[in-house]
Amino acid sequence: MDNNNRNNNREENGGMNPWAIAAGVGLAGALVGGISYLMSGSEERRPPPHSVEERMLRNTPSASRPANNSEDNNVSSYLSGLLGRMATSRGNPNVAITMEESHHIPENPVITNLNSLLSDIHVRFIKLTDFDTHYRVFDTIFQAVHKKMKEVDPYYQKYSSTVQCCGSHFDNLRIDKPDEFDMDIVIGLPVNIKVDPFNPDNSDIILEAKSPGYVQLKMGVQFQKLPMRDREEWLINKTAYEWKDDANYLLRSKFCDWFKGVVNKALNKFEVSSNGRPVYYVEGVPYVIDKSESGPAMTLLISNNSRNFKLDVDLVPCFKFPESRWPISKSYRDIPQRCKKDYWMVVGKPNKGSPCAYDQSRSWRIALHNQERELMYNSYNLRQAIRLIKKLRDSLEMKKIASYYIKTIFYWEVMEINNPEYWQRNSPATLFKHMVGKLHQALVAKNIPYFWNKHNNLIGTVPPQILANYEAKLRPLLAILEQPSQYKLVAKYLLTPEEFYDYNKKFLHI
Repeated sequence: MDNNNRNNNREENGGMNPWAIAAGVGLAGALVGGISYLMSGSEERRPPPHSVEERMLRNTPSASRPANNSEDNNVSSYLSGLLGRMATSRGNPNVAITMEESHHIPENPVITNLNSLLSDIHVRFIKLTDFDTHYRVFDTIFQAVHKKMKEVDPYYQKYSSTVQCCGSHFDNLRIDKPDEFDMDIVIGLPVNIKVDPFNPDNSDIILEAKSPGYVQLKMGVQFQKLPMRDREEWLINKTAYEWKDDANYLLRSKFCDWFKGVVNKALNKFEVSSNGRPVYYVEGVPYVIDKSESGPAMTLLISNNSRNFKLDVDLVPCFKFPESRWPISKSYRDIPQRCKKDYWMVVGKPNKGSPCAYDQSRSWRIALHNQERELMYNSYNLRQAIRLIKKLRDSLEMKKIASYYIKTIFYWEVMEINNPEYWQRNSPATLFKHMVGKLHQALVAKNIPYFWNKHNNLIGTVPPQILANYEAKLRPLLAILEQPSQYKLVAKYLLTPEEFYDYNKKFLHI
């Protein structure tokens, strides 16, 4: 959100190029109604200088404190900020998207080169659709669940300090439909999360670096003394005390089980449908809320079958630590100065690659969502290239290549090039060609190193034969991209066979 409040460079050639118009078609039509509804009529496209989440974090001391009542009134502001980021996602908040650009997809697109082909594919197959409805349902139901969770659990009421969107929506990289959300919910602890400046080993929480990308949390003396220290607050704080094992390590399984139990108790407070499932009304329309579990996340499966509506919301509990406690060991990269965001987080995701059972049960995955997003500041065309690579991944069915792995390849390239103008100056077509090559190199090497610690290979557990298959799928595209006259063939790789058949019949004729 900070990113869009900075002055960005203007279009090198001035005005709206074909790609910008295509991107505008993808989001502005929905924004016309969505922003007016969700941002209370504000005409300004940009979010305020600091998001509500940031203000909450900046005002929260290192020792976690109870969430104040005003947070219930402000919790939806992350959505307004999200919409604002999408409204200015071109990287230049001074360039508006007109109504004429947003209300139609060209019936007869002018496709003369790779850039115009990519822009038209973006409009038809990559842009978000059904924007307004999904965001309103998500916002309304999430607020209701969050409020009920506070009502049913005293610890959650006291220590759920911050919520924030993460994943593709947070980074403005979602494609096709806004039907999946990831929400990080920061849970506080009844101890000081800062390091003891005089004796780090006496800190209330000791961070132990184990496998690259993961950390273990050992509770210090103050945490161990909670039963004697807290007295009247013990009935609340004993919840956190029960998350540790006999060696005083915080166990992710106990923490996540507690969180999922809070979600279950909250959903039990909702009105139920005729078949006993929780239901919530948004503008008079009933939406059934089912649930599932995946790793540390509790997923809300929101649906209305009569309207063919589906929406998944992952609720992920996490802890935060100040950036003064980073890096946790010498093998980790320092946070670049321009990416500093006050805190980083850990999520209760197991280290499945570890052969040690203790390590798996005690491991917490490191998460630097806020810092990583700063890497993409002032780089609109970079985001467009990421969306295109994600679409390519989906069409070629590279299911083992997670979106985060694709972003990681871009993070490394941002640092290697070290020039924000590169991502503004070059067209999405140029960047697409460049990054297809980088993805291919990663598949050949069978290695996508974690950005913050290169010793963690993100695809290290993917069977080599699967990666070889992916490389073989991508290899012919590299040859095509070296021949500008063959640009239309790129559509065969970006689109599914069904999509390409229809698109070729209507527009390409190859």
